[in-house]
Amino acid sequence: MTILLRVHRIPHLATFCQHLSQTPTHPMNETDRPSTDALAESLLDWLAIDSTTGRESEFLERLEAFFRERGYDIRRQPVAENRWNLVATASDNPSLLYSTHVDTVPPHLAARREGDTVYGRGACDTKGGLLAMTEAARRLRADGSEDLGFLLVVGEEVDHIGAKKARELDLTPDRIVLCEPTQNRVVTGQKGMVKAELTAEGTAAHSAYPERGISAVHRLLDALERIRGVGWPTDPILGRTTLNVGEIEGGVAANVMAPSAKAVLLFRAVSPSEALTERLRKAAGDDTDVDVVAHNDPVRFDVPDDLDTCTVAFNTDASYLQALGPVWLVGPGDIQVAHSDDERIDLGELGEGIRVYEDLGRRSLDGS
Repeated sequence: MTILLRVHRIPHLATFCQHLSQTPTHPMNETDRPSTDALAESLLDWLAIDSTTGRESEFLERLEAFFRERGYDIRRQPVAENRWNLVATASDNPSLLYSTHVDTVPPHLAARREGDTVYGRGACDTKGGLLAMTEAARRLRADGSEDLGFLLVVGEEVDHIGAKKARELDLTPDRIVLCEPTQNRVVTGQKGMVKAELTAEGTAAHSAYPERGISAVHRLLDALERIRGVGWPTDPILGRTTLNVGEIEGGVAANVMAPSAKAVLLFRAVSPSEALTERLRKAAGDDTDVDVVAHNDPVRFDVPDDLDTCTVAFNTDASYLQALGPVWLVGPGDIQVAHSDDERIDLGELGEGIRVYEDLGRRSLDGS
């Protein structure tokens, strides 16, 4: 059963949020809009908070205070110990939800600004995009649109635990605008994912007498060779299925036949995950066990014809959040610098992200 908890007020933020948190009652004009410097200061403030997966609570509390100051109703959806999804709404069951994940990959990196670029863990994945969303929502509300809210989830970078839990919420939006770094191009399709652990068992023996044992490492290598030789599916839009053998371990010493071995595989799938898993098990053979740790299917998105679009090979919460409502996936920043030591976002691209999110918000609210 999902429990939504209302939380008490957190002390006023002493940062940029004061300017952005004001919801004017008159139409937006240029003087109401935060400067590039104000946006940079805001983002740096958020990036200073360590919200690596499992440590999202401090950033969530900061966001709760921020949204409350803007007049949103705040609710928590418990997900795990000291972890929750944040629902911030300007109206009951809003038709438009802006959404993203609040966790980042480790390690936490110090934030800095160099010219018109902001560096730090989460700069593009996805605190920069979230900041753009909040400003787009402010502009919509300034023009009288209150039928909107935010769904911010934990755990996307590891197991999508927050998005999976969010499917239990009593929300029925007409549209979810989901943030991931896509260089402000709206995604028409994303690849699916299959993560699997392969294990092989053997019999330990002296390596000088291989007939007395069975090497689990050899069994595993044979299975991996067969798997890598499979002609995995391709798709005219999403491209080819890709496979990465991300981890491999086994054995105890060079002069011992290995008693056990394990590998972890990750497929970026362009076909249904169930069928791919069946082919994986067949290729692995009887001497290797296959445990599917996580999987989801490719996603196709219904996108307006007049937008700049792309497809993406990475996985997102869209696979799960589309159970609540149709998704548009888009955001500022480049996924190719996400998770890197120099993760960054250009402030001009962040500003363009605000415009994109405002435009998509208006389209959703207008029913277009």
